[in-house]
Amino acid sequence: MSDDKIIAAPETSGEHIRDENVFTTLGGSEPGYQWVTLDFKKDEKADIKKETSNELQSLGEKSPFGLLIQIQIKEDLASFFSDSKTAQKEDLEAVVEKKIGDFFNLISGVSHEHTRDQIEIKISKDAVTNGLTFEKIKIFLREQITEEFSFIKEVWIQIQTDIKAVNDGLKKARRAYKKRDERSLLMHDESVDCFYGCKICQISSPAHVCVITPDHPSVCGTINWFEAAASCLANPDGPIFEIRKGDLLDGRGGEYDGVNQAVFKSSGFENEKIQLYSLLDNPHTTGSVFEIIAFWIPELEGIGLIDRASKIPSVNCLTFEEMMIFTGYGQQISGFSGVGETYLLSEKFFQKEGGLKNVIWMSSALKNRFVQKLEDGNEKKEELLKRLKQIPTENEARNLKELEKWKNGN
Repeated sequence: MSDDKIIAAPETSGEHIRDENVFTTLGGSEPGYQWVTLDFKKDEKADIKKETSNELQSLGEKSPFGLLIQIQIKEDLASFFSDSKTAQKEDLEAVVEKKIGDFFNLISGVSHEHTRDQIEIKISKDAVTNGLTFEKIKIFLREQITEEFSFIKEVWIQIQTDIKAVNDGLKKARRAYKKRDERSLLMHDESVDCFYGCKICQISSPAHVCVITPDHPSVCGTINWFEAAASCLANPDGPIFEIRKGDLLDGRGGEYDGVNQAVFKSSGFENEKIQLYSLLDNPHTTGSVFEIIAFWIPELEGIGLIDRASKIPSVNCLTFEEMMIFTGYGQQISGFSGVGETYLLSEKFFQKEGGLKNVIWMSSALKNRFVQKLEDGNEKKEELLKRLKQIPTENEARNLKELEKWKNGN
């Protein structure tokens, strides 16, 4: 590592840092977030230098972490979006945000997982000994972002490890996430002529192609149809591309011949068919980053859900990490699929298997977070809330025998 720069090392992507070699973990069990925004005033540029973080070398084993990235897009592109009827320039925020993990993982001795307010970044002792600092990370991220996204004019980056600053930033970031998600629910698949494919995760999952539609956001939970459309317009040679729907082959399962052709080609001819709204029949593949695993419970013919924040075994006795091995990385396994939280709000959420009405178990961490998210909304979804509150968790059923007993008793 040079005195002031980090050398990108693609071979370190997906690097596993052993517990005994972890110097510090940013986020994870501590509050953490990463947020890309265009929303800033000109006089805030100078303030971005006022760090609210300690030096990396002075941190303990765990630390809260906030990463605020403010971007400014080129003027000609900004005027283009002002004339657009669907895409907005703000839709580009989530696309840049999704790529942050890949940039971090290029740094030797650094491991970045997950997105939004669930990020976990591990930094090794060797990396710190070799001179890694937050300032070097900021310089590196700025270079990677401007190189990857040609529509960006300037980038400002702030790192936070002070708990108050992180919590304040987290509140603002969550409001932005919520605004994005609510907008994505206003349109449906039947209203558009095209979908979008995303290959951002192919650096670690070569066979995975994410199909993004109004009713099916990215499996990582960070990119909706509007954001994909904006990225495709602003960066036509980038990792997000247009997919013509083609003929509808299975309405219940959400299978289109145009989607099949695009996925087959872009997956390196690995996956021939995909049904967007089925968990059992040619389910959507999953990359390396996703918020929830949906799994089929054949004994009771229902759907189970577990989020990555849960460390407990699910009702099938497998943890999220254990199921992740065969759910992620572009594999197409019947009965297992990674999804984002926003997809749970979709009217087409695994509708072929009964949708949310047929979810018969979910982890308590996911249930509590999702219920709170709905209750905090301006327009409460009473029927959905009522249904969610009826779903048992590990507190009511720790295994299939207890779940069957609970189900028969209710």
